[in-house]
Amino acid sequence: MPWIQNVSFDGIQKGHHFDPGVNSLLIQIVDPDMDFPKPAFPFKVVHQFKFLDIEEEHEQAITEEQAMEIARILLDALDNRMNVTVHCVAGVCRSGAVTEVGTMIGFTDTETFRIPNLMVKRKLINELSKG
Repeated sequence: MPWIQNVSFDGIQKGHHFDPGVNSLLIQIVDPDMDFPKPAFPFKVVHQFKFLDIEEEHEQAITEEQAMEIARILLDALDNRMNVTVHCVAGVCRSGAVTEVGTMIGFTDTETFRIPNLMVKRKLINELSKG
């Protein structure tokens, strides 16, 4: 079974995470005013998102469209048995929410510390329940 892991901005640059292997996917999440870091490991597929780590509706919070896209990416990665690494700034909240939802749909939990952003988690679950 493929795994999913949340890591920090710094961790993705320094390779402080599981070796993703050749069949791997990276989801990058940063603040709207930030650039995406260059990963230390090569990934087969990379998806990039910009939204704030906030838990209330705001113009820079995760959008329904972003949640729909992340949900689709997770389902596709699971179907294709891809290991998934998700990073955000601290590697705990936004990436933690994506990782937690990933484990709910069948990815192996790498048991990395996380405090999921509840709005991100709720929006992802909403999108997954539509399909």
